Amino acid sequence: MIKIAVVDDEKNQIEQIVGIVTDFFNQQKLSIEIDEFSDGESLLSKNYSYDIIFLDIQMDGIDGIETAYLLRKKDKKTALIYISNYSEKMAASFSVHPFAFIEKPVNPDKIHNNLYDYIEYTKNLNKKRCFLFNLYHGGTVTINIDSILVLEYIKNRVIQLITTDSEYLIIGSISDLSGQLSKYDFISPHKSFIVNPAHITSFGEDIQIYKKYSVPVAKNKKKIILQQINNYMHKHLLD
Repeated sequence: MIKIAVVDDEKNQIEQIVGIVTDFFNQQKLSIEIDEFSDGESLLSKNYSYDIIFLDIQMDGIDGIETAYLLRKKDKKTALIYISNYSEKMAASFSVHPFAFIEKPVNPDKIHNNLYDYIEYTKNLNKKRCFLFNLYHGGTVTINIDSILVLEYIKNRVIQLITTDSEYLIIGSISDLSGQLSKYDFISPHKSFIVNPAHITSFGEDIQIYKKYSVPVAKNKKKIILQQINNYMHKHLLD
């Protein structure tokens, strides 16, 4: 049973989303349970965990982003799918790790695609993804992909690898590692850096990672980097 909530202050919008979601899961022959909420406060007051939440950003009372901030304090794993008229709000949503961002008017195919991505994600949730790095001072280290934050060029063939709990000096080149890590959706916003989009907390003149590290974005790469981040948001749930 997949538990879903739809939060929107427009009744017709809720009805539309519920219809699209129900149609999708009927096609997949999967059981669902859907609750409807007209505001963020009602959602937060219910002591219940959902697998997926469709969340309108522009609402009376606390908006969707503030609702998500409060929700994340007690639930790190819910797949948040933002619904909004305002694409510029996407940047503000990074720090609460949305699964997807869909613009109004909603497109049934886009919702179906995101729900399919969610099903595929949950199938692979428990598969560990690791990468083997060559250490600068000899030997190797195997790192869980999900724990990698930033890789930064230090000098010729020497790179600093920063994870959620450690730092290493490794041998390699940014261009080679960027190609190898691209299958995990890692992005290279600057010739000296590779970042894990799972840990992006904000995007602007630079990228903030893990609320601790600031990574520059090359001027000629801003558009493509934003698109890559958007693509990642549509493919993965960031805990």
